[in-house]
Amino acid sequence: MSKKPFNPFPLLSYRGKKYFCDRENELSTMLDHLQNDRNIVLYSWRRMGKSALIYRLFDELESGNFECLYVDFLATRSVEDAINTLTQALYEKYGKTKTGISATIQRLFSVLGVTVGFNALTGVPEINFKVNPTTIPEHSLSALGQFLSERKKRVVVAIDEFQQVSNYENGHAEAVFRTWVQQFPEVRFIFSGSHRKMMVSMFAEKNRPFYHSAQLLALDPIPLEKYAPFIQGHFQARSKEISLEQIDTIYQWARGQTYTIQLICNYLFSHCVKVSDADITFVLDEILNQHQGMFGSMAKMLTKTQWRLFKAIAKEEPLQSPQGKDFLLKYGLGAASTVATALKALERLELVVEEDEGGYIVHEVLLSRWMARLV
Repeated sequence: MSKKPFNPFPLLSYRGKKYFCDRENELSTMLDHLQNDRNIVLYSWRRMGKSALIYRLFDELESGNFECLYVDFLATRSVEDAINTLTQALYEKYGKTKTGISATIQRLFSVLGVTVGFNALTGVPEINFKVNPTTIPEHSLSALGQFLSERKKRVVVAIDEFQQVSNYENGHAEAVFRTWVQQFPEVRFIFSGSHRKMMVSMFAEKNRPFYHSAQLLALDPIPLEKYAPFIQGHFQARSKEISLEQIDTIYQWARGQTYTIQLICNYLFSHCVKVSDADITFVLDEILNQHQGMFGSMAKMLTKTQWRLFKAIAKEEPLQSPQGKDFLLKYGLGAASTVATALKALERLELVVEEDEGGYIVHEVLLSRWMARLV
């Protein structure tokens, strides 16, 4: 376990049960699925804490008869990229020993055609995780699956941002991975993603390879009644104060988004002994101002119509009628057909998403709050 964090509201990684809020229902459901040989699709909007939940789940699983492997497909653009990423994750998990690379991983590397060299100065192994490009991807995946299925303990593989697979160029990647999963029923899989519609489509549409192959689990905001005592408890443990009303203000401003709540509380905890309303206003402004450089370049990425619509959605969210006459006139957006085209582009870029209730919102909370301040 990593060292105890100085600030009890960590932002970048899972730091243990003490610093993890709730998700007891989700944990119970996921444990039941995995222990009864069901794969899982975990999906939510961005920054709701999917990765942290997976690592929290790993805590429970690895205290029993499971081994767990986390893989992130966000940066992958092809099946070959995905195989390289899986290979590297296996090496990090199983390959290192006090004397070098484990014999089992060396055998796997020889099958995959992974090259292993040594630094001339340090003698430390230097591994090229580019699997031999002449090897058929299905053969590489089969070797990886065989390695995992032969472990003494059962293996759970969590693949984060799995929706990337549907964007791979060859168009058959979903079928390739579906076949791989079917080949190794001893291995359990968690398919995680932050593009809700795309993840649901991959596993719920009849014409898709993964149709009905895993149990869908939506990750919604942690309820305020669970988050409030968690936040207050960490403040009180260090002789600091924050009121329930102030926590409610933070929660509503952050739309219940886990990362944003953690970020605001991290700042307040570091700045304050007794939090005032003025402190909250100051911290919110400070956070948004620090993102000025990043968010300020957004306009250059979009057409004028897209940018104007984007700002309007941030000011109105949740926007129920993007082509309604009153909305179009209020923001001078022009024809409904033009707005419809711009909205599709913003959705395709994942800048704007449609909530389950039907309203449109800016996907990223901080970006939404920053844009809402613009004239």
